[in-house]
Amino acid sequence: MKKSISTYLLAFVSAIFITSCATYHDLSSSYQQEIQQENYTNAFQKIEKNKFLKKKRNQLLAYLEKGKLAHLNKDYKLSNNYFNQADLLIEDAKKNIGNQVVGVLTNPEKETYRGEDFEKVAIHYYKALNYIFLQQLDDALVEAKRINLQLQKINDKYPEDKKNRYTSDAFALNLQGLLYEATGNLNDAFIAYRNAVDLYLQNQQVYFGVRIPKQLQQDLVNTAHLLGFRNEEERYAKQFGIAYDERYARNKNAIVFWENGLVPYKSQTYFTFTQLPGSSNGFVTITNKELGVNIPVPTQNTSSSASKFSDLSIINIAFPKYEDRPAYFTKAKLLHQAKDTTSIALELVQDYDVIAHQTLKDRTVREIGKMALRVATKKITEKIVSDQNANLGALVGLFNAITEKTDTRNWQTLPSKIYYARVPLHKDTQQLVLKASNTKGAQIEHVFKLKSHQKLSFFNFSTPQVIKYD
Repeated sequence: MKKSISTYLLAFVSAIFITSCATYHDLSSSYQQEIQQENYTNAFQKIEKNKFLKKKRNQLLAYLEKGKLAHLNKDYKLSNNYFNQADLLIEDAKKNIGNQVVGVLTNPEKETYRGEDFEKVAIHYYKALNYIFLQQLDDALVEAKRINLQLQKINDKYPEDKKNRYTSDAFALNLQGLLYEATGNLNDAFIAYRNAVDLYLQNQQVYFGVRIPKQLQQDLVNTAHLLGFRNEEERYAKQFGIAYDERYARNKNAIVFWENGLVPYKSQTYFTFTQLPGSSNGFVTITNKELGVNIPVPTQNTSSSASKFSDLSIINIAFPKYEDRPAYFTKAKLLHQAKDTTSIALELVQDYDVIAHQTLKDRTVREIGKMALRVATKKITEKIVSDQNANLGALVGLFNAITEKTDTRNWQTLPSKIYYARVPLHKDTQQLVLKASNTKGAQIEHVFKLKSHQKLSFFNFSTPQVIKYD
């Protein structure tokens, strides 16, 4: 007995359902686990073999992951090579819009990945760090400046009523100040610190989940004092209740960055409902409260009140969603020696969790029209087939519903949060010890061996290997 076209289509739909549910988080779990265990060679090999990342449309994502992996492996030149290639792809993506049609007709994960806006600027943070550790401070400063220049450039292209809230980066301004100071340019360091402080003050002292760091307040007062800017020194000293601290001018200093946790990963959430016979023509509005968006969906009308399989119309709308990954460690401190009783707490200076959630909301508002068009296109296809074969049209509707998917790609090796501290060094200090801990008493230590004789030395430490993977 011959099988009908509907039978074959149903089998095809079932196969598609099995393969279409996987998110990028699922597809990247193998090398993510290697990174968390600090098996960087194995992680790189798995990235190279990852079929999803080998696709041309995912090339930017591959460069971002490889760039961060090389950075973790302390191969700073290689890391910058990957980030430079990522930079070029981002520029090229602005000129190539051909495959966006595929995203409208099927799902946006078929489009070339162009990166979230905050990911595009995070590239420059890592390039700046790479240059710092390569002792190329002038190049590092260029990259730190590019963070806010890139943010401005990105935001300028959006309509006035649909711009990002993430328009400037206080951490980038703070980093600029540190780099100016490291190169002996105190005047520009003061300006950068002041710009960062003023950005916090314009936002009730909290900017994207980060309260104005006490160290930033101190650095602003210190540079104002050293430059003889008495009015500015008195103004900010009074506002923050602090005074000039001569230890920072007298001693060599170490700046330590601590990257903790992993940025949220993208998943998807669905709004699924059926249209039964008797519905009136027009639109219904589906509301996603989490993203704060409304999407109009076309309804159908049937002449018969009898419910049949061929009259059944399924609508499935996929929305992107970030899933947080709580860090295993919650705080850290720095000591000059492992047995010291005095310590300096590391302060939160960048929160990619907050930035990621907000930028996704802003982007979804801009792209809601594309979602509506994708759903409408699929319903039109279903209607055309239904006019020829009602049962086959119903199966096409089922196929459209099952294959509906949002873009779950994101740069998953970014940290959840970045902390920092400035430590005035003792003359006999040979090492610094970072102690990270959590509320359950778990603890880890990392030793920074001091080799540099510069006035201002930079170090960083990442703890992705101790994040509980889910």
